[in-house]
Amino acid sequence: MSDEVSPTERLMNTLISKMESMDSDLQSLKHENALLRKAIRDPTSLLRKAGYVSSMTPLSEDVEVDAFRAADDAIIKGHSDFSNTEIHQMSWEEIHEMAEQAKSTEVTA
Repeated sequence: MSDEVSPTERLMNTLISKMESMDSDLQSLKHENALLRKAIRDPTSLLRKAGYVSSMTPLSEDVEVDAFRAADDAIIKGHSDFSNTEIHQMSWEEIHEMAEQAKSTEVTA
């Protein structure tokens, strides 16, 4: 008998070793995937690892109401002709027309 390996046996050995290395790579990918899923489930630990620190900012107590808006959702204080939603639904032509009217009725000091 000769110690020479037949081409068929060499091919089978190569295929088996290749499949074993691919299986090993797949197992390591599955493990990494499980670790990543675990990290994503808890965003606080993910942010902590990135170097972010959680903090709580107290709510402001002495903030005044926006001086340009009335309490009844009017876009301009003192003029309750249009609400914010109505302004958003206006065309640009209507908005320019309003601006021209405001400019013509402006009181000069």
